[in-house]
Amino acid sequence: MTTKDLTRRCSPTPWSCADLKFRKPRTRAEPVQDAPYQTMKPHRLALIGSGHRGIHLLGKMTADPARAELVAVAEPRPERRDECLRAFPLPPEHAYHDHQALLEHAAEVGIDAIVIATMADTHHVVARACIEAGLPIFLEKPITRTFDEALDLVQFAEDSGARVQVGFNMRYMPFCQTLHDIVSSGVLGTILSINWTEAISLRHWTEGYSRNPSYNNTAKVGSWLLEKTCHDLDLFNWLLDTRCQRVASFGSRSFFRPRPDVPKRCTDGCPIIDECLFAYVPEAADMSAYLQPEELDACIYHVDADIVDHQTAIFEFEGGTTISFTLVPLAPEESRSMTFHGTEATLTGSMAAGRIVVDSLRTGEQTVHTISAAHESHHGADEPTTTAFLDYL
Repeated sequence: MTTKDLTRRCSPTPWSCADLKFRKPRTRAEPVQDAPYQTMKPHRLALIGSGHRGIHLLGKMTADPARAELVAVAEPRPERRDECLRAFPLPPEHAYHDHQALLEHAAEVGIDAIVIATMADTHHVVARACIEAGLPIFLEKPITRTFDEALDLVQFAEDSGARVQVGFNMRYMPFCQTLHDIVSSGVLGTILSINWTEAISLRHWTEGYSRNPSYNNTAKVGSWLLEKTCHDLDLFNWLLDTRCQRVASFGSRSFFRPRPDVPKRCTDGCPIIDECLFAYVPEAADMSAYLQPEELDACIYHVDADIVDHQTAIFEFEGGTTISFTLVPLAPEESRSMTFHGTEATLTGSMAAGRIVVDSLRTGEQTVHTISAAHESHHGADEPTTTAFLDYL
């Protein structure tokens, strides 16, 4: 069992949301006003980390060339730099090997703001350097890999008067905004407890995390809970509008452990390949664009991974509300499901189904909310998240 008292080390003002300085996030994704920026020059953005997520974010931000354009990129991998150059009308001389080189040329290039989409183990150093350069930043989640790094970065940003938005995009999901509206309305009464489950699909777990060297080791990501579900932890703070006081967590890598009866590669004559749920199946490989062939073919039991294969955490918030959160792999589909137990009503929700149901304890009336964006990119959150950053600038 792991427990942690969070009351002593938290800063006086909670800042768990999408900003450090951090601007107060919008309660809902407000409509973009056309007039204020139509006569302005587009924001000149730089990207640090041109992996798939970084290129996707910049694609959203630069969709309207009147609002923003990409003018520089920093990426150590030549193939990813080249991919960025193919995706955007970017001069090759503005493609740098690292963030230091990019920042050295920031004034010359005329950079207005930076999007940081590198791995979590680099966030502290890269974000600090960008803040020192006086540039606003969009920092992909999680803020940093460790609690101490996060506290240091927050304090540094606040002392510097920096403008920072963190990529907690679930706040902008139509589903989560509907959930927030219901909770804020008071219709549930006092919320006593919440049960929340995030289920990862079998292929997403095996290829996206357990086989993926970028995400399967705690030295890089801190923990699977931090890397995959910091969105959910942020939502808890937002939905309850209060601070977590205590947390306990249980988890381990109890099933996906080395087996002496199978080889290290699926295609090396594995005796159980025909019956193994986790064997590499080329036609079902969702992550083939992200992993090398030898990584996709790695035996799930022998990969050099130390992230847990299941985890449960319990949280106690100011006011007494408790949350039980479970993170599980190997589901048939990606899903988040939740139950809120209030003194006036019970709420049940399924993000995969785009459905929230509120059952009144007082009248017996049932209210059903249907959210249509359930199958869009990140459940409809990416566009309003990136729009919010441009509005912030």
